Amino acid sequence: MNALIDNHEALANGYLAMAQVFSYPDADAWQRLREYGMVDPELDRETLEADYLTAFEMGRGGPAVPLYEGLNRPDQGRDGILQELLRFYEFFDARLNPDEREYPDHLVTELEFLGWLSLQAHAACRDGRDAQAFYRAARDFLDRHVGAWVPEFNRRLAATDTAYGEYSEALVELVQQHRARLDELTNGLEA
Repeated sequence: MNALIDNHEALANGYLAMAQVFSYPDADAWQRLREYGMVDPELDRETLEADYLTAFEMGRGGPAVPLYEGLNRPDQGRDGILQELLRFYEFFDARLNPDEREYPDHLVTELEFLGWLSLQAHAACRDGRDAQAFYRAARDFLDRHVGAWVPEFNRRLAATDTAYGEYSEALVELVQQHRARLDELTNGLEA
């Protein structure tokens, strides 16, 4: 995965692929997941859909694991998390798709934002511009949001005994490696 972390465009695609994995597996999403080898070829759409519902909406052997940061971090207060996320998105002029009905703290939205930041860093490097602002933003976003709740999300998801437990392990690895690489890229600079 180190080659992925060192290539901003590939990193962006990794985050966007993870966003696709954690989206509801309707027929179109399922087809994209299959085409790009993101799901086990032995796993059919109906089974993945049942796993999705079990993991995120109904639960199995325990409560469902919500896909929302604010519901996974009740001690932080969802309203405060939503406001901070909106400020992050607005600062970078990243707009939520009005056709989508997900909240700013949905895992898919947060992963798409990390993918977008990675694409911005890629464009800056390609054009000979300084990418430090995007590195610091990604580092701060991981520290304050995705990296702060996805490890516990992963632990809880593993208990659902669904395919999503494996996917969340891959997500945690991506986040941890990206975060470590950002320390190197920002040379320890404070935000």
